Amino acid sequence: MGCILLCLSVDVEEWRHYLWPYRNKTSVESFDSTFHELAFLEPLRRILEVFENHSVNSTFFVVGDIAKSYPEVVEEIYDRGHEIASHGYSHEDLTQVNKSDFEKMEKTNRELLTKITGHSPKGFRSPMFTINTAILNSLEKIGYSYDSSVVPSIKIPGWFGLHDAPIHPYHPSKENIIEACEERDFYEVPVAVFPLLRLPAGGGWFLRNLGSAYIKTAIKLLLSKGYSVVLYIHLQDLSWVTPRTDGVPFHEYRNCGRYTLKAIENILRNVKAKKVSICDIISA
Repeated sequence: MGCILLCLSVDVEEWRHYLWPYRNKTSVESFDSTFHELAFLEPLRRILEVFENHSVNSTFFVVGDIAKSYPEVVEEIYDRGHEIASHGYSHEDLTQVNKSDFEKMEKTNRELLTKITGHSPKGFRSPMFTINTAILNSLEKIGYSYDSSVVPSIKIPGWFGLHDAPIHPYHPSKENIIEACEERDFYEVPVAVFPLLRLPAGGGWFLRNLGSAYIKTAIKLLLSKGYSVVLYIHLQDLSWVTPRTDGVPFHEYRNCGRYTLKAIENILRNVKAKKVSICDIISA
């Protein structure tokens, strides 16, 4: 603690991944090439440009089927100096996946990302922050050095929240994800929450629906206490076009595109902290 560090991480996925909880209600599996260009490639170009303009090093968590279909995208992110990490081989609730199946899939994804970049990824983030102790132990077994899936907030029904977990990077116990254990090299790097109140403030949905002032207040409180801050956004948060499909509530689309991009620039411009990757936070 004591280092003034901020990581604005990026989950590299598409709308069909983000809307996976609604798959039983609506068809979000496939879109044409024009939609892919506008909803995936353009947002990626925009955030890479913003990061370059503000001297940001970041961590990009990549879904396996994105890496498989678009290895040149992963290569470009890496060549621009950003950390490449895993966001799972497929975007699903990993707490519902058999342990051996998960380990097999994740080994495949890690090998794929290694082949593209020439370096083995050190980090992992579970889709929709679905995480538990068993998954962490599997990640360490596979070869990862850290996870960034814990949201140490009040419980959000149907979503996430591990209220009693530390709000700073820690070594999680092999028996209980929310307990720190110094006798381990593996790290958990939690996403930002408000200290004391434990309200989620990591970005994404909360940035789009509650505004940049809400997120900046949490950042400043965390930094004032000497904590490094991990935020996150999805590429679709920056998408100018959205898949208006039946069964998906409006708040999942609210303020995507221009609003979110401007909010991110506002945070990067006004928060006085070094903008680094998660690996840099661990090293510090």
